[in-house]
Amino acid sequence: MKGKVEEAQADRERGEVELSAQVLNKNKDLAAKDVEIAELKRRLFKAHEKSESLEIDLAAEKVRADTAEEARKVAEEGRNISTSALNVAQNNYAEAQSIVDTLVSESEWMRNRGVAAAANSILNATELDQAVAAPTDVARAVRHRGGYLECAQHVEEVLGQQFGLAIAP
Repeated sequence: MKGKVEEAQADRERGEVELSAQVLNKNKDLAAKDVEIAELKRRLFKAHEKSESLEIDLAAEKVRADTAEEARKVAEEGRNISTSALNVAQNNYAEAQSIVDTLVSESEWMRNRGVAAAANSILNATELDQAVAAPTDVARAVRHRGGYLECAQHVEEVLGQQFGLAIAP
């Protein structure tokens, strides 16, 4: 029995050595796993930070895209307004140019034909000749009569005799 007890003790010691070796291996494995877990935690934290950063970047990019879309819409609206204003200005310019062309044409006609023709027709009218001639003839007759009366007065003063003042018309 002593042999069996020794054998049992030897088995037990072998079992304890094997168990110690297994525990040591398990401790090494656990230490390696702890290092691996720490590395994974570090990567996870880094990935989480990067994820947050990417979310912020994504939000900023979305805002940028929205702003760019709004700017594009505003630019297109401004372009439409500018095009509309340009069309109105071109129409107004064409209308004004038409009016100016008509006025230039009419003033050229008046300068070349209108004013001279109108003045000639007025000045060459027989009614005008008669209307101007009548007062001229009357004024001449009045001047002659006035001159005759003045002369007769001088003669009367010199001669002391009165003349007949009736003048035949």
